[in-house]
Amino acid sequence: MKTFTSGWAFQKPDQNYFKKFLHLNRIAIDGIVYPKKLLADIEAIPVLGFDDARVAITSDDQVLDLSTNSEVHTELDAFFAAQGIERVSIPDFLDRLIEQDRHDALSMPVAGIKASDIRNLKRAAAPGPFDPHFLDAESYETASKLDGIFRHSMWQRFIAFDRDDTPGNVLFHVLLDLQTRDLLEHLRVLDTPRVFLDAILKLRLHVPNAKLRIGVSDEAFADLRGRAEFYRRSLGDCLVPFGDAGASQDERTILLAGSIDPIVAAASHGRHLSAICFMPRSIVDYVALTTAFGERQYRLLLRQPDTGAHNLLAAVLTPALFGA
Repeated sequence: MKTFTSGWAFQKPDQNYFKKFLHLNRIAIDGIVYPKKLLADIEAIPVLGFDDARVAITSDDQVLDLSTNSEVHTELDAFFAAQGIERVSIPDFLDRLIEQDRHDALSMPVAGIKASDIRNLKRAAAPGPFDPHFLDAESYETASKLDGIFRHSMWQRFIAFDRDDTPGNVLFHVLLDLQTRDLLEHLRVLDTPRVFLDAILKLRLHVPNAKLRIGVSDEAFADLRGRAEFYRRSLGDCLVPFGDAGASQDERTILLAGSIDPIVAAASHGRHLSAICFMPRSIVDYVALTTAFGERQYRLLLRQPDTGAHNLLAAVLTPALFGA
């Protein structure tokens, strides 16, 4: 079975995830169909006019619908209908592959996500607007959009998060939001130190009177290498001993981490920790977090800084911070 496209939209950034999926799984495009062959090829893929397509494409092949021009789309509709060949949308194509992949052989464009994770997501309840765990409306909207993107394989919708922002700047605004709510007291940096410490330094410039206690693990300081001394000098007046990375020194401590793993691991052992962390597996990490916390009380702030799925940022707050 060969794979063709009707029209071409891969030059558009909203198809970057799908292009990466094709590359990772070595799925070749055998031809691009247009009403007329105006070019020999696009990105080394042969362009086929209708005459060529009648010969090249059989009923056993699949044709992905990538046409964006309305007039061309109408001509392609008529041509493939006359040939008795049904075109497949990219989401339907992906859904079919994900449903068939029972051994997680496919490589997804977001590291750490498997086909079984998407199937499990489809069986789970979608985030609801009245979920009391969301700290604000934007958190619900972020969760809902990401759920829809992965649940329905509409990866092109990540383009909606193209806001000319950075994870570091969004992290700063999350810290500022929590500072405004009087929720920042003791921060403990487990890993990914530079992005967290840069955001903390920026916060101190904006709120110079903020009374913060900051613990940084030895591993995190080691990761900073030559810049470790800079951060020690810049934060010297608020640095405190780190202590045991697996336990909070007080109930209002907020852990800072590059993944949700330490938070989920603690929850599985009955410990309920507050944290600001990245979710590299996007909505799959969100589901893992909500599953681990179960019926416990918590509040959740979610932000998607850009089109990088791995940059989803979460603030998880326990009752000791927001009140029971």
